[in-house]
Amino acid sequence: MPNQRKAPYGLSEKREMTRAQNMEKIDAAAWKVFSNLGLDGATVRDIVSESEVSAGSFYNYYRTKEAVFDKLVAQLIERIRLEIAAARDGAKDIETMLCQGYGAFMHMLLSVPGGAEFFERNQHHIRSRLFGSAQIRALLADIEMDVAELGALDRLSESERKLLVSIMFASGTEAIFGALKTRNADIQGLARFLARLLAHGINASHKD
Repeated sequence: MPNQRKAPYGLSEKREMTRAQNMEKIDAAAWKVFSNLGLDGATVRDIVSESEVSAGSFYNYYRTKEAVFDKLVAQLIERIRLEIAAARDGAKDIETMLCQGYGAFMHMLLSVPGGAEFFERNQHHIRSRLFGSAQIRALLADIEMDVAELGALDRLSESERKLLVSIMFASGTEAIFGALKTRNADIQGLARFLARLLAHGINASHKD
């Protein structure tokens, strides 16, 4: 009797493990397909073929190619958030903090296998999913807290603070889009330029 009671749990555990493995295969396949074809050019059949998981399993887990794309973008944003937070840690001034954050952001994305292609081929879809997402709200909150600790937000109104933090993130994102067009951009030089530009603007705003 005890063995019979444990059987359903064991079966459920096995199914969950299979589900996790299948989703991992689908996610990896989708990343590759979206990097090569873009969301618009890709089909569910392409993802299923690349993953070697059945079409039925795909539809059980995701339903649409957009659903798995959204998951991949959310995971990418969360990784960016953690990477730049670690890079900013310990910075003593706003220009250093921005330079380290921008550098980490751009280096991380361009070093991920297929990252440059994923970002380049899906620019408008990524843009539409960036602002307003839970992951971006968390990332912007992190940036605001770090910038505030350095005194860079002193004397700014709440709306000005939010606008400045959004500009900081948007500038890095646009820099990535620009760097992807050349593929041989000086990433660290670009990070320093953006940091210097914004830091000087912030310092100037405090003199009014």
